[in-house]
Amino acid sequence: MTRAKKIFRWLAVTSFCILGALTGVPLACAQALQYHGGPVLETFEIYPLYYGDWSEPDLNTQQEYLVNLAAYISGKDAPAGSQPMIRQYGVNQATVAAAATASPKATPITLTQTDVLNIITKNQAAGILPAFGPNTLIAVFPAHGFTLAGCTGCGYHTSQSISAFWAVVPADAGPTMQLVTGHEIFESAADPGIGSFQAWDEPVDPCDSASAITLSFGQIPPVADNTNAGACSTTGYTSLAEVQIYGSTLANLKTQYNSLWPDGWRLYILQAYVVSGGQVLYNAVWRPAGNTPEIQVYGWTYANYKAEYDTLWKQGWRIYILDAYVLENGEVRYNAVWRQGNLAEHQDYGVNYSQYRSDYNGYWPENWRLYILESYVVPDSSSSAGDVEYNAVWRPGDLAEIQDYGVSYDDYRSYYNTLWTENWRLFSLQSYVLFNGSVQYNAVWRAGTHGEIQDYGVSYAQYRSDYNTYWTEGWRLYILQTYVTTGGTVCYNAVWRQGTVDRPL
Repeated sequence: MTRAKKIFRWLAVTSFCILGALTGVPLACAQALQYHGGPVLETFEIYPLYYGDWSEPDLNTQQEYLVNLAAYISGKDAPAGSQPMIRQYGVNQATVAAAATASPKATPITLTQTDVLNIITKNQAAGILPAFGPNTLIAVFPAHGFTLAGCTGCGYHTSQSISAFWAVVPADAGPTMQLVTGHEIFESAADPGIGSFQAWDEPVDPCDSASAITLSFGQIPPVADNTNAGACSTTGYTSLAEVQIYGSTLANLKTQYNSLWPDGWRLYILQAYVVSGGQVLYNAVWRPAGNTPEIQVYGWTYANYKAEYDTLWKQGWRIYILDAYVLENGEVRYNAVWRQGNLAEHQDYGVNYSQYRSDYNGYWPENWRLYILESYVVPDSSSSAGDVEYNAVWRPGDLAEIQDYGVSYDDYRSYYNTLWTENWRLFSLQSYVLFNGSVQYNAVWRAGTHGEIQDYGVSYAQYRSDYNTYWTEGWRLYILQTYVTTGGTVCYNAVWRQGTVDRPL
C-alpha cells in the first residue's frame, strides 16, 4: 500500500555515553545466522496436545516445563541487564494453554508427518485444539512407545502455510524430552515456517553438540548467539548493553570504534548528517557482538563504494548498514558496514521515486522485501524543493508490509495510529528535509504486536532524557535517525523496543 509530538528546536550537541557494563568476548562456535524473510512468532501461545496413554504425573511434569519455558522466553527472572537469547530473533513472549488430551487408548506406532497432521486436524474439528493462526503453535506430544518416521529419538517442527505452525515431540525423545521440547519450541518461534516460509536459520541446530543449560526449572538447549558470530550460549541470556555516540566527528568516531572493537562491540546503527558550514557529524550505536567480523567505509563516493561492494560481494560479505548523505555542494557520499553472509539481494542507488516504485512492484511478486530504505535530497534546477532520490536494498522474503513515502508528519502519524490498532509495527522510519523546509517521512510497517515507543523531531536534550528514562525500564533502541532543518536545527527520530532486536542479516 502506498500513501502519498511536536517538533522541538535546540543547538547541536556532541556527547559520548556508555550504558551497561562492558563484557568479555565469548568464543565463537559458528557463523552468525541469517534471516530469510519469513514469519517469526513474536508473541505466541503454545497449545499442547497429549496424545495416547499419558500418566497424570508425566503429563503434569511436561506441562509444568512448558509453562516455565514460556515464562523464560517472556523474560521472567532474567538477570539484570540481560534478556533471553531467543529475543535476538524477535521472539518476545510466550504463553501456554491448558493441557488437552486425545486418544488415551491409541496403540503406539511410528507416526508419519501425515499421521501427526491428521491428529491435529481431527482434534481441531472436535474443538479440542484451536484453528491454526499466526500467533499459535500447536505442539503434539505422543505418549511413551510412539516414534516418528525417519526421526529416531527426536522431534521436529513444520508449517502448513505462512500462518499455520506445529511441532511434535514424543515422550521418548532424547537425550531428554525437556531438551527436545526446548529445541523445537525455540526453533518453532524463530523459524516457524518451512521451505519458502523460512524466517531465520535454525538457531539451535548449530549448538547441538554444546552442553545443555540448567535453569531453575530444568534444562534448555543452547541457542546460537547471533550477536556474537554464532557463538553458542552458555547461560541462555545475552546482554542488553549498548554504547552510543552522538554528534561526533569522523575522527572521534574512529577513535571510539578502535577502542571498542577489541572488547567485542560492533556497530548496530551508523548515520551521518551535515550541519551548517558543511561539517559532517555522526551518530553511532554499538552492541556486544564478540568475534563478529565487519568491514566499514566512511564518506566514500558512489563509484568507490560500488567498487568495494562488488569486490566484497564475491568474498561473501553483505550490506548490514547503508547510509548516504549529501554535502553542501550537492555531492552524495556513502557510509557502509558489511557483515558475512550469502543471501541474494537487489539494490537501487540514487533513483527517483518513479523508478524505485517500479522496481519495488517488480520485486514484490517475486518475493523480495525491503531490507534498507532511505531518501535524500539533491539540488534540482527545476524545483526549489530539490530532487528526492532513493536508495533501497531488497532481500528474499514473503512477509506483508505497508509503506508511506514522502508524507507530512501529520499524515504519517494519522496513518500510524490506524495501523497500530491493526497490529502493524514500524520496520523502517526516516525523515528528510526538502530545500523549501518541508519535513517528509518514509515508513515501512510489518505485522507485529510488540510495544514500541517513538520520538519524532525532538531535540537532543529531549531525546537523551527519554533514552535515559526508557533504559531503566528495559527499552532499547531499534531505530535512530537524525535530520537537519533548513534553519540548521538538528532533530532526532527514535524508536525503542523492549530488549534488543538485532537487525537481521
